[in-house]
Amino acid sequence: MFVVANIKPLAKMMNTLVVSTHFGVVMKKIIYSLLLLLLLLLCPGLLFAQPPFKVMTEELPPFNFTEEGKIVGISTEIVRSVFHQVDCPMEQGDIQMYPWTRAYQNVQHSPNTALFSMARTDEREKLFQWVGPILNVTIGVMAKKSRGIQISTIDDFKKYRIGTVRDGAPEQLLVKAGVELKYFSRLALPEMNIRKLQADRIDLFSFNVQTTQYLMLTLGMNPEDYETVFALKNMDLYIALHKDTDATIVASLQAALDRMKQPGSDGVSDFDRIVGKYLFWNPSR
Repeated sequence: MFVVANIKPLAKMMNTLVVSTHFGVVMKKIIYSLLLLLLLLLCPGLLFAQPPFKVMTEELPPFNFTEEGKIVGISTEIVRSVFHQVDCPMEQGDIQMYPWTRAYQNVQHSPNTALFSMARTDEREKLFQWVGPILNVTIGVMAKKSRGIQISTIDDFKKYRIGTVRDGAPEQLLVKAGVELKYFSRLALPEMNIRKLQADRIDLFSFNVQTTQYLMLTLGMNPEDYETVFALKNMDLYIALHKDTDATIVASLQAALDRMKQPGSDGVSDFDRIVGKYLFWNPSR
């Protein structure tokens, strides 16, 4: 860029100019401040003169998942666009796929890390910095229709074995409601518990309903054979960043996401275009 390439000779020229004046020292400081401001306005990426972010996600279709060796999905495309807009560099040049538990621990304890798509809960609120919302999901508890299971109160859960993803928002919601860990089948991947639900090795599975239905299809199961027997919460999904992330970076990422949601000249936003590409994966539509 012209400004970057020519900043040194321009500064040298200004230095020569101002030192010959009575107010040379003062003017030099003012001019350097103005040059820096101009440079930051034209090159916002300079705000991120820091180690690149390790941006992580998990297998959570249709929001973020691997297809033909590439990480794709609604949230994935949105996050890539947001980081690209503000020239915020990513470690290894792109998003990295991890099991949820590992990524969740990483983003809590390692600076310059980010994880999506994370449900924003009261328990997590102070643990991270937040950018979003990206999307909304329904957190529920599913069972086979043929079992005729009915859940009316929290005490009803004590009759059953419940599949959860370890440290996931659905598990945290159940614990907060008073369900003890001893009733859980805690695994790292949702597909494992969906298979256990199919084989009657667990009675219930708690996860976001949209992803559960999608995964059932990919596993050759019919989502119509299952039902949501208890709705825990409608939740917004966010990008979670390490709690010590600079506020300027968080604000810049949020502003980029907000811009994506603004309608273009045709009345459609870039955000809506990305969501529209994946609508056909929604088995409940």
